[in-house]
Amino acid sequence: FWGATVRHQPQTSAASSMPMRLSQAGSLGHRACRVARFRIVRCSSAVSKPVATDAQSATAKQEAGNKPETGLILDLGIPTLLPEWRKMFAPSTVVTDVTAGITVGCVAVPLSLAIAVASGVPPEVGLVSAAVAGVAGGLMGGTTLAITGPAAAISLLVCEAVQTHGLGTLPFITLACGGLQLAMGVARGGGITKYVPESVIAGFTTGIGVMILAGQLPKALDLTLPAGLNTVEVVQAVASGIGGTNPAALALALGVVGTMHAAPKLHPKIPSALVAVGGATAASQLLGLSATPIGALPSGLSAFTLCMPALPAAEALPSLCGTILLIYAMTSAETLLSCTALDRLRPTSYKHNPDQELIGQGVANMTAAAFAGMPVTAVIARSSLNIKLKAHSRLPSLVQSAFVFGSLALYSDVISAVPLSALAGVLISSGAGMLQPAELKTSLAEDKYNLGPYLVTTCGMLTMGMAEGIVLGCASSAAKHLVQQRLLAGGGDWVVQAAESRLKDPPPSPDTRKEA
Repeated sequence: FWGATVRHQPQTSAASSMPMRLSQAGSLGHRACRVARFRIVRCSSAVSKPVATDAQSATAKQEAGNKPETGLILDLGIPTLLPEWRKMFAPSTVVTDVTAGITVGCVAVPLSLAIAVASGVPPEVGLVSAAVAGVAGGLMGGTTLAITGPAAAISLLVCEAVQTHGLGTLPFITLACGGLQLAMGVARGGGITKYVPESVIAGFTTGIGVMILAGQLPKALDLTLPAGLNTVEVVQAVASGIGGTNPAALALALGVVGTMHAAPKLHPKIPSALVAVGGATAASQLLGLSATPIGALPSGLSAFTLCMPALPAAEALPSLCGTILLIYAMTSAETLLSCTALDRLRPTSYKHNPDQELIGQGVANMTAAAFAGMPVTAVIARSSLNIKLKAHSRLPSLVQSAFVFGSLALYSDVISAVPLSALAGVLISSGAGMLQPAELKTSLAEDKYNLGPYLVTTCGMLTMGMAEGIVLGCASSAAKHLVQQRLLAGGGDWVVQAAESRLKDPPPSPDTRKEA
């Protein structure tokens, strides 16, 4: 424990249940470690000093020599980013990076449209946010291959904020969220979000997935429901009004879901969202299906207009501050979790810089706010596709932003014909992928009792609301931690019990076989 070497000779199965004090330890063989399982029986603070191995001592010395940097990042990390900016135009990688950027842009357009519709904002807001924030996040972020844009996991938070405070306050919320992220990154606070329990984040992800599925059912069926319903009420309303389903809308939604599921199996580089939405739009136009389209969008450069976010009224600030803090916390956690997942996907030892990533996302959100955009994060789906396409630099993020910009500026008439039920199919596919988050598997591997905070968070979000569910989840996680600490605070020395393994006796070592 704490990196200590438990000294113990390999035991036979008859003696494997014998208690052994940690303070009386000798050398534990490598093979015996594989067959002996240890569990803590009781403990106290009076523990003998653990014995560190030579490798651990060397690691400790290395960590002591690599102390984290201190002080504010007043230069926004630009000096360290300059070498990466130069790599974007390397002749050996520029073709691959441009191809990857165009492919990611094909995915970003339908996803940004769908997320904007789910967030309760005009569809062009999602495209504008993806275009302008993708450049800022790509240049200033702490992860080379991350793609910044609207995220499905944040869409319901934005929708709730728009319903509560109005669409006019969204640029101010985005600006404040970006300012907090920038300040936290400059102050080197990127490591703080790692203290959010993974079980709560997993519960949040699952809850968002269920809420997205329930929220898109009316659009997939072309039903009109009153606003302000929670997830349970939406499901009940859909069940009671299912007789008014539009068969054409349902067929388009199912076709999009099926295409997005099947296309990656044919070839991992196929932009399944674009193929699915493009096919649904073509079918709707050619067959004359009665599916509700997105509607008219601004043409040319009129959608990309600079604006100054309006300050809200003083009496609205208390409730608005709570909304801003919630969106800031969730966008930051979503960003840093996505970057951690990207580190695992890359075939190198590259590690992201969390402080620089918060700076990049802060600049990206503030840039989006300047164009009346919505909050953005580093998104795992588009970023992982960028890695699969073997991108090398930050150039794909800029290329995909240019692709989104050109799509809205030049082809707004085509985009306006996209059926809403097709976009609902895109989000249904995305929401289904959130029902089994990777964080849950990691969290339960660490402690099976993390299932409690996970369920509390998910159920709280579905029945009471997102903010309430997250607060309850954090409180239950803290209570679980306190109970576990209390149980481990009994009297006596540390006692370790070697439990009998399925493999009763350790396999003989080569030296033992030679002696025999």
